[in-house]
Amino acid sequence: MIANIGLVVRPLVGLLFLVAGILLLRSRAARAGGVLITAGAVLFLGAELYGLAVLRPFVGRPFDEAWHQQIATVDAVATLGLLVAGLGLFAHAFKARLS
Repeated sequence: MIANIGLVVRPLVGLLFLVAGILLLRSRAARAGGVLITAGAVLFLGAELYGLAVLRPFVGRPFDEAWHQQIATVDAVATLGLLVAGLGLFAHAFKARLS
């Protein structure tokens, strides 16, 4: 049950980051953080949607080594996307604090 909730929540988190990044792009003062948040959200959301649509639903098939490598790649790209989005949040908060 928890794994199924994770399949739904992770793309929603990616969408929330994407919306936040787009909203920050509209403000001239927050553009640098908005770019990083948007780029991270695109990486995260793209990896999660690929993993959801292509890799995870194949419950009945045997999980060979190639499948495990693809899952590891998707998880690595999603983690990188969250890291970039987190750096964007940090940049935005730090710049707002200096102003």
